[in-house]
Amino acid sequence: MDDLSPCICGRLRRTSRALTRLYDEALAPVGITVTQFSVMRTLGRLDRPSLMELAETTAHEKSALWRTLQPLVKQGWIAAVAEKGARGQKLSLTPAGREKLSDALPHWRTAQARVAQTLGPREAALIALLAEVEAHV
Repeated sequence: MDDLSPCICGRLRRTSRALTRLYDEALAPVGITVTQFSVMRTLGRLDRPSLMELAETTAHEKSALWRTLQPLVKQGWIAAVAEKGARGQKLSLTPAGREKLSDALPHWRTAQARVAQTLGPREAALIALLAEVEAHV
C-alpha cells in the first residue's frame, strides 16, 4: 500500500460526520442530537445498566458518555440513581425520556429512510461489513 492510498479511517470519519449532520438536522425539531437519541434508544432496551455497562454496549469512553448523559439527566429524560449495595449509579429512561424518544422516532425514521434509499440493496451488506470491522479491530 502506498502513501497515496485513501485513508480508511479518514473516509469513515468524514462519512460519519456527514451522517451525523443529516440525523441531527432531522432530530432538531425534537431538541436532541443523534448521539443522545442513540444512547436513549440503547438505554431503553437495557435493564438499568451502570455507566460502565452502557459505555461498553455503546462503545463509548466512560467520561465522554457521562458528558453526553448530563444534559439528558438535567432535562429529566434519564434517571441516574445510586442503589444500595451497588457500585455506581443505575441508569434508566424516565417516563418523560420515553416520551421524548417516542417523539424523536418519526424524525429518526425519516433520516434512516433517506440513508437507506441512498444505499439501496447495499444497506445490509454495509451493516454487516461495519460490524465485522468493529469486531476485528
